[in-house]
Amino acid sequence: MNKRYNIILILFLMISVTSCGQVKNKPESNNNLKTGWYYVSEQETNFKRQLNDSSKVYFINPEIIIPVEQFSEIEIVENEYNRKEYHTLVIRFDKKGTDSWSIATKKAIGSSLALIIDNKLVTVPTVNAQIPTGTSSVTDTKQNLERFAQIIATENKSVKNNTPNLNAINLPQPEKEGVVSIEESLNNRRSRRQFQDKAISMEDLSQVLWAAYGVTFPIANVPALRGGLRTAPSAGGLYPLEIYVVVGKVEGLEPGLYKYLPKGHQITKIIDTDIRKELRSAAVGQKIIEEAPISLVYTAVFSRTTDKYKERGRERYVWIDLGHSAENVYLQVEALGLGTCAIGAFIDDNVAKLLKLPKEEEPLYIMPIGHYEK
Repeated sequence: MNKRYNIILILFLMISVTSCGQVKNKPESNNNLKTGWYYVSEQETNFKRQLNDSSKVYFINPEIIIPVEQFSEIEIVENEYNRKEYHTLVIRFDKKGTDSWSIATKKAIGSSLALIIDNKLVTVPTVNAQIPTGTSSVTDTKQNLERFAQIIATENKSVKNNTPNLNAINLPQPEKEGVVSIEESLNNRRSRRQFQDKAISMEDLSQVLWAAYGVTFPIANVPALRGGLRTAPSAGGLYPLEIYVVVGKVEGLEPGLYKYLPKGHQITKIIDTDIRKELRSAAVGQKIIEEAPISLVYTAVFSRTTDKYKERGRERYVWIDLGHSAENVYLQVEALGLGTCAIGAFIDDNVAKLLKLPKEEEPLYIMPIGHYEK
């Protein structure tokens, strides 16, 4: 009896071991690849991909080189070869990604790297030289690139998307010559605290925003400039300011909160209701804000300046930049027959929450603008 039992037990163990061995030796079923850059392998791997409808198969080394978390900025631009149906998605890396990119492109000279987005191969560029700058790109249809950009932004919440907003509103072109001299504007400039219940024109809104931070000398391919040189000077040409417009009464424009986009001289809507009353509350009840047809709200991304100038950027340079721009506004509104009064008394957190500011932006200044009694 014991002998028969031992034989059965041995057979059971042999079957179990064989079964375990078969499971262990199965090829990996999950061959998903996270969004990022990879080496293309010369040997076969379980991670094989095809580019679009191409029949060629690429084997990917699954050890990621630059993950999506190291993407710092993305932007869709027109293709430099003027093929209208195609655009280019420019991907910039943070410092860690830039260092990895430099090493990877040196190692991959003569071979290829692979960009995976949403577990799909989207480009396989051949590397001809080391690339020390932290910039890569992929060319495709604009529709595909917009989808790629959306996936990247979803997977990396902190990535900055510099792609022009498709819903942006083009502003009228600003005038470069006026009937009021700079000397007259300087002489008449005052802080105005009482406004008429009267709308301002789109042309005046355009002129004020251009005077505040408009691009006067376009420069491409210099990310820090974000469009080019401006009407106001900036330490190191770093332009840390952002400008929002709280709109109550502008001819041809719905009330709401808008952000100024200097590169294209456009505005894009962020909030579609009149928030003047709420902004007044956040500014300790100053009624001028609710009465003015518009208010400019300045914010700053301090890191743009402090990355280069450290604490001196926060303590001094950003505030100097703000003064340059705000004085432009004072002089421009005076030349237009309008008035303004710069306000620094407000509860920072309340303003940031009301305007839905990104975490890296801090509110600095509010400038109500409107027609005043002469």
